Amino acid sequence: MEGNVLLVEDSKLQAAMLTNMLRKAGYSTNWARDGLEGLYSVMSARPNLVISDISMPRMNGYELCQTIKSDESLRDISVILVTGLTDTESIVHGLESGADYYLTKPYEEHLLLSMIESVLTRKPDLPQTRREIFEVLVNGTERSFSAFPQQVLNFFFSTHENLMDQNKQLMDTKRELRKLNDYLEERVKEKTRSLEAEISERKKAERALRESLGNLRHMLDGTVEALASTMEIRDPYTAGHQRRVAQIAGAIAGGMGFSEERIQGIQVMGYLHDIGKIVVPADILSKPGNLNEHERGIIKTHPRVGHDILAGIRFPWPVTLAILQHHERLDGSGYPDGLTGEDIAMEARILAVADVVESMSSHRPYRASLGINAALEEIRAKSGILYDAAVVGACLDLFLIKGFTWE
Repeated sequence: MEGNVLLVEDSKLQAAMLTNMLRKAGYSTNWARDGLEGLYSVMSARPNLVISDISMPRMNGYELCQTIKSDESLRDISVILVTGLTDTESIVHGLESGADYYLTKPYEEHLLLSMIESVLTRKPDLPQTRREIFEVLVNGTERSFSAFPQQVLNFFFSTHENLMDQNKQLMDTKRELRKLNDYLEERVKEKTRSLEAEISERKKAERALRESLGNLRHMLDGTVEALASTMEIRDPYTAGHQRRVAQIAGAIAGGMGFSEERIQGIQVMGYLHDIGKIVVPADILSKPGNLNEHERGIIKTHPRVGHDILAGIRFPWPVTLAILQHHERLDGSGYPDGLTGEDIAMEARILAVADVVESMSSHRPYRASLGINAALEEIRAKSGILYDAAVVGACLDLFLIKGFTWE
């Protein structure tokens, strides 16, 4: 694929490695040693794509990206930020600066090449209709920025994919350490205690790996929550809805005896179940009156849009299936496919009950809160008809016996 790529990187070694990788893939490249030199090169050479580090002298990557995207004659040039900064605030800063993608080091070559192909072919998954104002909570502080919906999704996809790669590498290393520990312990039992010190060091390394896995999981959870919050804050009446659905669904799954890993997956599904509403106009989401048939039709597209948005992401749980089916009902009266009974995934049946209970208990633009009692009576009356009886039973037990309340 043809494409002229400008590398903006103050490390000569990093620039050489990237140049070699990109030229093997068929791209022509130029190199700028910092942001200011990169800006001059952008203005004179007009590359198809800029790949920039963030921490650089004279002008950092954020400033370079923001300058490019603020200039009407340059803003169509795509920018990928590649950095060692992995905290959520740095990622949001990248969104604010207007970058098309954000990739954290270390990363797999295939991931960067996939991003380059995506931005150069200009075939986004969603139409670039107009920029939207997004708000996101970062470390308890509300931040707002203007972006295309696809840009927000690009950041989530790239961050998630990178984390999954890193997580796999750590898991592989952890398995190798476990095998080595087993081998060393067996030798100690059979022959000598001289290897105990080495085993101790290996166990320290394993503990460090567990901490790294925990940090990765925390970062992934933070990315999922940040993305969910950008969806909700578009409509102040449903702010917190996805978080509360995640809490209720996870608690129901716990009451049904699900494993900790499966509960965690259902919570991720809860956070992301309405992600398809990113393509629904904000004026429909916050309309105070009843929706007309056309508007209801647009709303009903969100499960399939959500499924399609997340279809290319690797999850260790059936996230996309649950999102597609969370408005299906046991008697076939749901949407988008009118599924019945056992054809609906259990995770989707749990999301359906959690979604109804939270929605009826909360205020909406078109009505006041109906209260938790009305919500529980609704699922009790429709148990086995619209909603899975086991899920309903676990939900009723959760609220009426265990006294559950969401945060």
